Amino acid sequence: MKQAIVIDSSREIPLELYKEEQIFPVGYSIEDSKGQIYSEREHTHSLNTGRLMSIVNQDKKANIFAPNIKEFVELYTFLAEEYDSLISIHSSLFTPSVYEHALLAKKMVSGITIDLVDSPTIGPASGLFTAELVKFIPDAKNINEIRKKAIELNKRISAYTITENDNLVKEGKGKVNTQKTFPFSFTNHNLYHYFHTQWTNISQDRKAHNLFKEANHRINIVSKTKEVESIFYSSSSKYTKNTKDIIRRFRKVPKTETKQSIISYYVLGKEYASVAFI
Repeated sequence: MKQAIVIDSSREIPLELYKEEQIFPVGYSIEDSKGQIYSEREHTHSLNTGRLMSIVNQDKKANIFAPNIKEFVELYTFLAEEYDSLISIHSSLFTPSVYEHALLAKKMVSGITIDLVDSPTIGPASGLFTAELVKFIPDAKNINEIRKKAIELNKRISAYTITENDNLVKEGKGKVNTQKTFPFSFTNHNLYHYFHTQWTNISQDRKAHNLFKEANHRINIVSKTKEVESIFYSSSSKYTKNTKDIIRRFRKVPKTETKQSIISYYVLGKEYASVAFI
C-alpha cells in the first residue's frame, strides 16, 4: 500500500521532511489591508510562509483565511492518482475549521482511503508530534494502530511555551474561521505547559527572564527523572539565547529547530519561545 501524509501548515516540521516522508501541506492565505490576497502554498512541497509572515508583521489589519474544502478536495484528488491511502493530520483544538474542512472533503473524494488524525499540539510540539507519528505510519498495520500511536504521543509529549499572548488557553483558543485579526500588544508574559493533551497556564510575570528560569528548572527536573529522546524548539529572535540555554544540557539528544507557523503566530504572538520534548 502506497501511503502519503497531508498536513496543514500549522504543523511545524522542517521543510525537508515533506519530500523525504511524502508529506503534502495545505496552506493558509493572508488578505492585507488593501484587499490583496497571498497564498501560502506555492507548489506540491513548497510554502512561502516567510513572505506571509512579513506581511502580517507589517500590516496589523491583515486577515487570515483557513484552507477551504475546495483546496482539500483538490489535494486529496491529486494524491489519489498515485497513492492508495492518506493520513490527514490536523488540530480540532487550534484549527477546528480546518479539521472540519478536511473531514467534509474526505467524504467528497472517492478512490482512496482517507483517515484523519487529531492532535491538540501547536508550535514545536506539533512538529514533534507529526515527525514521530510519520516515522511510525509505514509499519502500522491499520488506522487503529496509527490512532493508538497518536494517543500515546499526545500523552508523552511535553512542551513549555513562553509568550506575551494569552490566547493559548483562552475560550476559543485562536479559532481560525474565515477572518481573524492578529493581536499585537500584551502586558504580562505567560508560561504554558502542555502535558497529557492539556495546555495549562502555570505562571505569569512581567519579566520573561523569570519565566525562563522557571521553565529551565522544570525541564531540569524532567531530565533527571526520564530519558529525553527528541527535542523540537522555536523562538523569536528576542528569546533565541534563552531558548538555547534551556536545551544546551541535552548534548546527546537530537534537536530540531522549527520556524513559527502563521497559526502559532496568531495564537502565541510575535515574541515567544517554545521547547517541546518526548
